[in-house]
This record gives sequence, structure tokens and C-alpha cells, in this order.
Amino acid sequence: AIKGAQLQGASTIIGVDINEKKASIGKAFGMTDFINPLNHPDKSVSDLVKDMTNGLGVDYSFECTGVAPLLNEALEASKIGIGSAVAIGVGMETNWAIRNTTLMSGRTLKGSLMGGIKTQSDLPIILDKCINKEIEVDKLLTHEVRLENIKEAFEILKKQECLKILINF
Repeated sequence: AIKGAQLQGASTIIGVDINEKKASIGKAFGMTDFINPLNHPDKSVSDLVKDMTNGLGVDYSFECTGVAPLLNEALEASKIGIGSAVAIGVGMETNWAIRNTTLMSGRTLKGSLMGGIKTQSDLPIILDKCINKEIEVDKLLTHEVRLENIKEAFEILKKQECLKILINF
């Protein structure tokens, strides 16, 4: 998401995570600012984002966790009238409660299937960027497991130092 925003010309890229270790990794990929909500227990994430953007919010926000209440935060963090929130992560909850006042303020909520790529036209471009190291996917891989050890992968995911796991078949 960070590299995609950067490639699209974003000048400010704010990452949000409760894992402090992801700040340095995000910055290595081009993130400009980082928010750990645990360091600000009296403020919502959307308020923290607005504090960083002179009260305006962001043009685009991406909710990647699938935690339903955070979708509202992503919407609230976007600009009134023109902001968009994109739901990338989808959790097990089948119904999300979205505040009607948030949507009525002109913000847009979008879903994303496979990152919204058009496989025939976008995938070759993305693969070229990976091959040419414009997108450094290797830096995202922190662990590797074989398919027969898939249970181990789920345990690794719980650890703070895990970013992405490569599963070998």
C-alpha cells in the first residue's frame, strides 16, 4: 500500500499500527509518518490523522485489518466532500455498522478485490516493477514455511516481528 501510494504521487503517507517495529520498515518503503494508537489512548486514529493534516484529513485511507470499527476510523480520517476509504482487509464480521453522518458528508467507501488491479493490464506492470526492484517485495518477507507446516505460519503471524510469510509448496 505504501509503495502504491508513493508510485501514484502521494507526498504524505501515514502508517497506523500498534506494532512499533513496523514504523522503521514502513519508513524504509516510503512512509512519511507513523501513528501508534496505543501511544494516544485518549484520541481516535481519525483525530490523530486530522491533527497531522491541519484538520482536513487525507484524500485516501486504506483499512487493511478487517476490524469493523476501524473502517469508520478510515472514513472519518478522509477529507469531507472528497475523501475515500478503501476496505482491503475483510474480517469475519459480515455486517459493518457505518456512521450515516460520515457517509452523508460526501466521503466514499470502496471495497477492493485483489487490490483493484486489472490482471491483464496491471499485473505485467507490477511484475516488472518487482523484477526491477522498484517494488522490493523481498523486504516484506520475514518468514518462510513449507505448506505441510501451515499451522506454524499461523503462530508466526501472532508475533510482532512478522510482516509476510512465504509459503513453499
